[in-house]
Amino acid sequence: VGISLPTFFIGILLILVFSVWLGWLPSYGRGETVAFGWWTTGLLTGDGLKHIILPAVTLAIFQIALVMRLVRSEMLEVMRTDYIRFARARGVPKRKIFFRHALKNTLLPVITITGLQIGGIIAFSIVTETVFQWPGMGLLFIQAVQFADIPVMAAYLCLISLIFVVINLIVDLLYLAVDPRLKSDAASKE
Repeated sequence: VGISLPTFFIGILLILVFSVWLGWLPSYGRGETVAFGWWTTGLLTGDGLKHIILPAVTLAIFQIALVMRLVRSEMLEVMRTDYIRFARARGVPKRKIFFRHALKNTLLPVITITGLQIGGIIAFSIVTETVFQWPGMGLLFIQAVQFADIPVMAAYLCLISLIFVVINLIVDLLYLAVDPRLKSDAASKE
């Protein structure tokens, strides 16, 4: 369900259930804000936190479902390898096999996809911002497209490109922490 439904439809369903039927959460807007000099935020007030729950869940459902499917398929593949069989034959506890051996080798593609998805959330949350009427970068970009404001569109695209580059750099640095083959290559070169 998390992968097959489009984000805007998930947002509308969440509004229907949690705002209209149950009345627990607000359906739109940013909520009460607090000013700290030039910076205003709604994340430090109770009302602002209530307003962020539905958009955050809307953006997270697809990402969580994607990462869960990826981890499951990678774990199934890794569990069929020879070193896992040898660890089982030696009597290594299942918990240690899962978390120390299998999951560690599963993390490389998961880190790659997660990094790309984080960039995608930042860049393409325009639809979610529109559904929940959030005054964010998405609204700014939509208004720039409507009014053919080329400098704003170019600045938005440059900022998104920078965010993708930084996230890819962080992902590459995480590879060094996760992949033991890269550690041994770096140690042998020194």
